[in-house]
Amino acid sequence: MDEIKAIVYLPIKPEIAKKLNLPVKLPVLAEDLLLITDQNNIPIDVLVRGLEEQFKIEKDEYWKSYLVYFYYEKFKILLNAKQYNDAQELLNKVKNIATDYRYHFYTALLQAKVGNYDLAEIEFKQALALNPNFSLAYYELGNLLFAKKDYDEAVEAYTKAYQIDPNFLLPLLKIGDTYMELGQLDDAEVVYNSIIQKLESQPLASEGLEFQPMPEAYLRLGVLYNIRNQYEKAEKTFRKGLQSAKMPEIIYNLAYTLTKLGKHFEAYKMLYELSKEYETPEVLNELGILQRRLGLYEEAYATFEKIQEDFPENFERIQFYVGKKHFDDEYENEMKKSEDKLEQIEFPFQKELEIIIESTDDEGQIITEKFIELTKITPKLQDTQSASTEHFSYILAGIYIAGTEPIIMEKNATHITLTTMGAGLPLACSTTILRLHQNILSGETNIDHFIEDIRAEIEELHFEFANELTSLLEQPLDDFFDKDCKDYEKFTVNLIKAIGYQPTKEEIGQISDEILRKTVEFYMRIIG
Repeated sequence: MDEIKAIVYLPIKPEIAKKLNLPVKLPVLAEDLLLITDQNNIPIDVLVRGLEEQFKIEKDEYWKSYLVYFYYEKFKILLNAKQYNDAQELLNKVKNIATDYRYHFYTALLQAKVGNYDLAEIEFKQALALNPNFSLAYYELGNLLFAKKDYDEAVEAYTKAYQIDPNFLLPLLKIGDTYMELGQLDDAEVVYNSIIQKLESQPLASEGLEFQPMPEAYLRLGVLYNIRNQYEKAEKTFRKGLQSAKMPEIIYNLAYTLTKLGKHFEAYKMLYELSKEYETPEVLNELGILQRRLGLYEEAYATFEKIQEDFPENFERIQFYVGKKHFDDEYENEMKKSEDKLEQIEFPFQKELEIIIESTDDEGQIITEKFIELTKITPKLQDTQSASTEHFSYILAGIYIAGTEPIIMEKNATHITLTTMGAGLPLACSTTILRLHQNILSGETNIDHFIEDIRAEIEELHFEFANELTSLLEQPLDDFFDKDCKDYEKFTVNLIKAIGYQPTKEEIGQISDEILRKTVEFYMRIIG
């Protein structure tokens, strides 16, 4: 006969006993007493050892129920820790005591974890045969069927789980996920919205339905809207989700949405704060991309250096912006063919060019502080969705002064745009004009090809503006002559039209907007 160890019966406060599902007189091995320092947090192994010893003495239903319960609690810990052999040994102990529906359910969970899907499915169905109202078993069966790609049966299992327990919203969430997996976005949207409506419907509380916060529903719906390019809806959804929980995945996806809406500074601040707590390669990569777009090149280099093994292309690219590599050493610079011609053509905005010359270093890179000092311009370092062409001449001069150096062109265009106009739509417009300038110097003047080539880049800066550019492929190009181009967006669109149209010298004189006329004339001399 096994030796019986000394047991001490520890009195537990009734409210604590009820909360933790403990007997008010808890059997504890005398040798384990020193391990108990807080009745609210008694180690699981202490509970199991004491109940095992007690059950040796009294093999009745009372002690068996507590022992089996804490066997399963310990099992869940082992399962989550991926200690599958120990978890199986614990199930073997349970089997010797009681094999009710819970035994089959937990056996199924273990088999699913180790990849024995067919056996797991059998065990789940056995658990449901013994307890047809076991909502969680239907839910886990749905997860198993989803993993097996049996999507119709998975939806059926999730539906039963929800029907049994309308307070249990996870099955609805997984139904939406299944529709997403199948590409049925409309159906997924309906499901996710139904969850959110339940979460936000206060009257349901009076009917006995109380739901825990579920930010995952907002996350999924927001991602769905991102997939559909419905970025304003996505932003609204993500922001509502953050009101229920500061979920890092929501913050990450919201930052992506904001960039598509041209809210670059806001997205940058969001990712910067997120990176302090979640320094994952994905977060750092998006942060680095935004830092580069906003002219924070040294910061971007430090960010990409941390993740150079995960995103080698971005680390390679940023090195050109911080002087560690030179473009012409790595790539053939097609713009070099226009270098002599560029030097012979008079720049159309001489006053602005003189200020830019005074504001640049020996390499032609803009010194922002000097530029601000000379122009007395108040920096517009913020997101904006509109701007005038008042300061466009400085941007073009900054591009021009770089000659045929693409990196300096981009750095100057970025810094001057952010200083004079801000980020958002102006940055998308300046980037478009920068790429147009580079195309022209490279001898490429086909506007259809140009728009197709830059669409993806401009989408990352401002999705709606990228759509506007794409629409030019189906529009006439000869309606720019009388357009009011004081708005920077309209100016950019009409400049592209004019370059595509390639007006004669006489036709250029008919362009009513002075800045557009001078800019078109400048480029047509390069093309001609």
